[in-house]
Amino acid sequence: MNIRFVEAFVWVARLKSFRAAAQKLNVSQATISGRISSIEVEFDCRLFDRAKHDVVLTNKGHLLLEKAERLLDAEQDLLESLKHHNSIVRNVRIGVIESIVHTLLGEFLTQLKTLYPNIEFELTAEPTMHLQALFAKGALDIIIQTAPVLDSTVASSVLSPLEICWVGHKDSHLAHREVTFDEIAESEIITFTRDSQPHLALCSMFENKGLKPKQIHCVTSISIISHLVQEGLGVATLPMAAIKNELDNGDLVVLQGVESPPLLSLHASWENLTDGKMKCAIVELARSVSYGYTENIAQKL
Repeated sequence: MNIRFVEAFVWVARLKSFRAAAQKLNVSQATISGRISSIEVEFDCRLFDRAKHDVVLTNKGHLLLEKAERLLDAEQDLLESLKHHNSIVRNVRIGVIESIVHTLLGEFLTQLKTLYPNIEFELTAEPTMHLQALFAKGALDIIIQTAPVLDSTVASSVLSPLEICWVGHKDSHLAHREVTFDEIAESEIITFTRDSQPHLALCSMFENKGLKPKQIHCVTSISIISHLVQEGLGVATLPMAAIKNELDNGDLVVLQGVESPPLLSLHASWENLTDGKMKCAIVELARSVSYGYTENIAQKL
């Protein structure tokens, strides 16, 4: 559960108004409503009694409010304790997959430097398997990739996933019309690194439909995949947010009528034995930025 969603719930309960909570948090009322709905779906319950004119908590809403307020207080205590050390120069080694580089990385690092002005970061961009190998060797402090690290000394947090879409060249025979999976299978397909989450998900989609793709090319770079498709070499699966400029410019088009690949899951993992609080705070920042980024990009696409 996103802590920013919890914050929205607490302020609606405190102010007894969705509009006042939106003004307090400097977001739209629709955003507040969406965050409350997400919590209700996650817990399969109603937090507010919609049948009444005023904003009234349900019994489960009252139960959650007490725990939610303690959660926000704990977050504030953690951040305050870390801010006392912001004059200390610290080095943090962060590893990310390339999908992060092309989406939320800039906003995340900007906010990180605002929170810790003297922090020094070392950034590594590699596929998930390489990041996890470097992390296991102790070469990275925090990694943001597609799968949690399964180790008793490692903590993991789920970030907002990225939407994956089928894209083609603007002048492709598959563009600007309804496309079938059989047509996709007959095309040259470009996707991420072999055995990565997107590659395995792609293979599974075709296997479930009883189709054998003509050719699947595996490429590590989003920029290269985008360039190859723009040159007319087949179709590709890419995070929609990572190619927003190409879509806006019309250089790439989203293929219509065909089932989208599964969402690209994102997980942040950190070794929790040393500097655990600071790493946890950095990951929580990344998590918050990821959900905010997803909300903003969804409004623009």
